[in-house]
Amino acid sequence: MSGRCIQGLQSVAGQACGGVLVIGNFDGVHLGHQRLLREAGELARPSRLPVVALTFEPPPDRVTHPQDRPERITPADEKCRLLLDGGADYVVVLTADRELLSKTPEQFIDEVLRDRLGPRFIVEGEDFRFGRHRAGDVHTLRRAGFEVRIAQPVVLELDNAPKRVSSTLVRDLLRSGAVEQAARCLGRPFVLYGTVVGGHGRGRLLEFPTANVGGGEQICPADGVYAGRAAVAGIDCPAAISIGVKPTFGPSERTVEAFLLDAEGDFYHKPAALSFLRYLRPQETFETAAALKDQIAKDVQRVRELTSASA
Repeated sequence: MSGRCIQGLQSVAGQACGGVLVIGNFDGVHLGHQRLLREAGELARPSRLPVVALTFEPPPDRVTHPQDRPERITPADEKCRLLLDGGADYVVVLTADRELLSKTPEQFIDEVLRDRLGPRFIVEGEDFRFGRHRAGDVHTLRRAGFEVRIAQPVVLELDNAPKRVSSTLVRDLLRSGAVEQAARCLGRPFVLYGTVVGGHGRGRLLEFPTANVGGGEQICPADGVYAGRAAVAGIDCPAAISIGVKPTFGPSERTVEAFLLDAEGDFYHKPAALSFLRYLRPQETFETAAALKDQIAKDVQRVRELTSASA
C-alpha cells in the first residue's frame, strides 16, 4: 500500500499524473466518498487513466479551528487503505499546514493541480469547496479549464426521513449510539482502533475478563453496551463492548472495554480493532456485583446470538 499512498507533492511520480482526480478530507470514506471514487473509475476506465485521491493530513478543520475540531471517524492510515480499496489507484496526502491552507483557490489550482497532478478530469460533489476561506468551488475549477463531473449526494432513509450521507452525519449517529445507522452510511461497521491497556481487573473478578482499549483521536460511540467483533493479536472473534464510567463501582474515567467471546491470551500492548454491530443497552448502576455479573452474562449471550445470526 505504501507505494500507492504518496506523502507530499514532491513524491508524485508520472503514473499518478494526468488521471481522474477526486479531492477531499474523506473522513470515514462513507458512501458519498465511495460514489465519487466509483464515478471517477467509470471516467478513467475507457482511457486507462489512473484514479487519484487527493487528501489532507491533519484534517484542515483541526488546523483552522483547533478549539472545536471534529473527532476523526478513521485514522489516517486506515483512510488511505479505504480509499485504495474503494477504487483509487493512488492516494496523495498533503500536509494541511497554514501555508497550504492560506493559498487562494487560484494558487491551489496553479501550484497543486496544474503544476503537479495535471488531471484530465475532476469528480466532485456539488458542495465542494477549496482554497483560503473555502472560496473556490466547482465553477472555479471549470473556469480554470478543468473538465469537472458532479457526483450526486447519497441520500438514505434514516428514522423515516431522507438524510444526506456526510462525515458530520456519521459522527452524529455515533455520538447517539446509532451504530447500525452509521454502518449504513459507511457501507461497513464503524471500527474503533486502539491498543489494549491495563485496567482495574474487575472484569476478571466478575469472571468476564475484558480488554481495555485505549484510543487515539477517533470518535467514540455513545456510552452503552454493544454487540461487536474484536480483532487483536491475530484473533477475530465476537465481543461484548462496554463504553462508559462503570457506574456500579463509583465514579471513574470513561473507558472502552471488550469481553472477547471464546478467546484467551495476553493482549496487553497489542493493537486492537473493535467493530460495532448493534447497540444493546445503556450503562446502568447495579446494586451488587452479582447483579452486574448476571447482566453481563445476558449481554454475552445476546452478542453470541447476534453474531452467529450474521455469520
